Amino acid sequence: MRDARTGQLVDVHKGVGGLLRVCVHTACAEPSARLGNLRALLTADVLARVAELDGRQVVYRHAEPCLPEREAKALARAAGMMGIHPAAVPGPDASYGSAYGGRTDVHVLAPGGRAPRHEAGLVVEVGPTRTSGGLSQEDLTESTADLLPTRLALLTRPHAAPLDLTPDELARATRQLTRWREHVATWATFPSRPMHHETARHLQTALHDDLDTPTALEALRRLEKEPGIPDGARFELFVYADRVLALELPREVGAPRHGTAEPSHDAGEE
Repeated sequence: MRDARTGQLVDVHKGVGGLLRVCVHTACAEPSARLGNLRALLTADVLARVAELDGRQVVYRHAEPCLPEREAKALARAAGMMGIHPAAVPGPDASYGSAYGGRTDVHVLAPGGRAPRHEAGLVVEVGPTRTSGGLSQEDLTESTADLLPTRLALLTRPHAAPLDLTPDELARATRQLTRWREHVATWATFPSRPMHHETARHLQTALHDDLDTPTALEALRRLEKEPGIPDGARFELFVYADRVLALELPREVGAPRHGTAEPSHDAGEE
């Protein structure tokens, strides 16, 4: 991860079996900043999932020192709908204290959030985040609609880059998620094969390089269309990637099918 304080890359994935303590600092703001706060929670969630794949234990919390109670509850509800794990220790204080048994390792800052000035730890900044084109943050996060397309849309940009979520981008993410779920359901009907090694390597390299989720997603898009790869291998890789992306890609496996996604032209299957 890149430390916003120094600009240097810091390896937070070493120390297999060790405990990684992560704190998300949300902004003290109204619902108009909710998407930025969600993006910070999502960044911490992806970081935790990658670290857990590496064999580390992760515990994290949300520091919400001046977030109104109603907004804090709305944020937590939207985070749950987006597949973000809840904080292990809730509360307004940014200090971990005895509950975590040590100092914070990583501070993730929402746009407008601040880390304790004199507290050590890596600082990860999330870029400015807004909506446009008639897309309302309140409507987006307070509805009962599926928020996993929103998760995918947020993952298509580097976490530190500015993001302007538009209706077109959200619709594009919805279509891609639907297509991938249909493909995974189809690939599940083929014999299992080992994950495609090159794609798995690209995926792991991207996720360990400052949580480069856009590159990880592009690796999946290439695998989706690459000829000559057994569909069982595609299935295993997409399911493995979903342990970090958490997009519920296997959701349609075994479900009644009204239409069938086109299987890959696969020279490796008989």
